[in-house]
Amino acid sequence: MHTTMKKVLIIIPFYEIYPPMNGGMLRCINILNQLSKYFEVTAIIHQDSKSFSKAIELYPAIENCNIISTKDGENVIDIFSYLPSKIAKALRYRYWNRSVKGPAGGDFLLVYPILIELLKKTSFDYAILEEVSLLNTAKVMRRYQPNISIIYDAHNVNTRLAKASLLKGLITPKNYELLKKVECNLSKMVNKVLVCSELDLQQLTGMNNGKLIAKIIPNGVTIETNNLIRNNSDEILFCGSLDYHPNQEGLIWFCEKIFPLILAKKASTRLMVVGKGNPGEELRKLLKHTSIIYYGAVEKVNIYYQKAAVAIVPLLSGSGTRLKLLEAMGLNVPVVSTKIGAEGIEYTDQRNIVIANDVDSFADEILELLTDKKKAYYIANEAFSFVKKEYDWNIVGKKLSDYLILG
Repeated sequence: MHTTMKKVLIIIPFYEIYPPMNGGMLRCINILNQLSKYFEVTAIIHQDSKSFSKAIELYPAIENCNIISTKDGENVIDIFSYLPSKIAKALRYRYWNRSVKGPAGGDFLLVYPILIELLKKTSFDYAILEEVSLLNTAKVMRRYQPNISIIYDAHNVNTRLAKASLLKGLITPKNYELLKKVECNLSKMVNKVLVCSELDLQQLTGMNNGKLIAKIIPNGVTIETNNLIRNNSDEILFCGSLDYHPNQEGLIWFCEKIFPLILAKKASTRLMVVGKGNPGEELRKLLKHTSIIYYGAVEKVNIYYQKAAVAIVPLLSGSGTRLKLLEAMGLNVPVVSTKIGAEGIEYTDQRNIVIANDVDSFADEILELLTDKKKAYYIANEAFSFVKKEYDWNIVGKKLSDYLILG
């Protein structure tokens, strides 16, 4: 590789990056693929390198990347190894992190030995952190490389997601305050932050009293020549992680309130639900409806989009940008979404997407697209042209590389 290329270290602390089964993993693997076109990239991951290497077929630039898995290394043997596991982790974290505060971070403990060896051998221009749990590695990096530019890739405004969970009793006030404190101090922890949308930019900048240096690097979609799909079915598609609370909440709302209205007027309609994760007891019961086909986790989603006449994003809460929405647009399927579901995307309602925020209008808009095929084709075609121009991952990747190089 050419020696003048800038060096990027990216840490992606997930075990299932490939095949990408949710929006977060789609962003991670595409960001990695794009960075590998422009920089000399080293990636630390949790997924074993053998299974991850299969990604090269669809993401060829990753072949240029130096992949290091925390699963491939040997277990750490040190003075703490002879203590009970929980105590050893807590003490090791405090010793490595040079702090007596905070809980023992699992990602930090796994990444630290590899990170130290890399920092000793290679001088990096940039370090990109793909998860909030990695922010505590920043001071370790600066200890070894004071001039490294540390960048946090904020997939969401986590405090916003956590507040919704707090109000529903899903997390404790203590955990909410800890997360809020972290996001309110991003400007002190990292050099720059990447955000997915203008709204996320405004919120995180406000939380950091205007001191945050941030750039919008939106989510994207892979555009292929065979993405043009035409369908005359009566099938609706929901695609998304079912262990993600906003998805559960939105799908419950749709199944309970909206879908019965659609069936009352068009009994042949079917709802396909695709997504990994535990949907929870309440949603699982709803998915047993005779007009709902629950597929769960699938290896490739394209065939389900090929069956679908309409894709839905019925979200009532959340943050970031919905990759599944962009995915549907890129596969030429018309989308009906709430305003929250389409947040972060510069759409035009009734041109490249249909926005509906209440039960009756959501049902009516779906029924119209199922019956008015001319309108459905128009929305789908406009959406495809829109994402091809604005959200192609190659365009997003060039934007990111220019930002890193030019500042």
